[in-house]
Amino acid sequence: MRFMRVVSAGAIGLVLACGGGDAAEESADAMSVEDVSDAVTADPDHYSVEFENDAVRIVRVSYGPGEASVMHSHPPLCSVGLSASAWEMTNADGTVEENTGARGDVECGEQGSVHIPRNTSDGVNEAILVEIKNGAMAGTVWTPEEPHAAGADPDHYQVEAENDVVRMLRVRYGPGETSIMHHHPANCVVFLQDGPTTFELPSGETIEGAAGDAGTVNCGDGEVHLPTHTGDGELEVVLIEFKGRATAS
Repeated sequence: MRFMRVVSAGAIGLVLACGGGDAAEESADAMSVEDVSDAVTADPDHYSVEFENDAVRIVRVSYGPGEASVMHSHPPLCSVGLSASAWEMTNADGTVEENTGARGDVECGEQGSVHIPRNTSDGVNEAILVEIKNGAMAGTVWTPEEPHAAGADPDHYQVEAENDVVRMLRVRYGPGETSIMHHHPANCVVFLQDGPTTFELPSGETIEGAAGDAGTVNCGDGEVHLPTHTGDGELEVVLIEFKGRATAS
């Protein structure tokens, strides 16, 4: 299940620290992902489940300064950085790597990983992981008449990465900016910056959107709408879209 990625040239990203690339493949060779407890089971102090369905599990990661984990595993995943971060990663084969990431980084890895992370920064390292379950498939095709957001409004919606199951979509709106009518399949929203939004529905009704605080995750069913950002500052979120699914559950 290969990820097609659009990643900024300078991004190092949390995927190196949380599941992907050559180091993760070497780690998986040294100690099978199936032989090691998953992160939530092994270390619930640092990993907690935000949402789960039959295709993905969305996990919140939070490490205080200097905190370390125990050996654990991850399946293939995407990561969304909620903070600037610095990590020391001890892989299953004993090799040690140092990696950094920036707030808002989105990266994906096709390989599972086995490792022990340690936060080497002076602050809290936080991220959201989108773990792809073994055998996950897209839902029954859901295709409203209205176009998908990325095709309808590329000024505000950019695809960061996608595979057959999920699409990672970066959303940016300036103060007062509006879109055109478009659709999203079922999704979870990771708020990087909070801000109020209104949504015009195909019926002509206008509703207030959930103004999530930065770092929160909200999940919901697919919908068709026309958003307007009504705040005074920038709005930035990452949408984790579940392809072909009308409902998130």
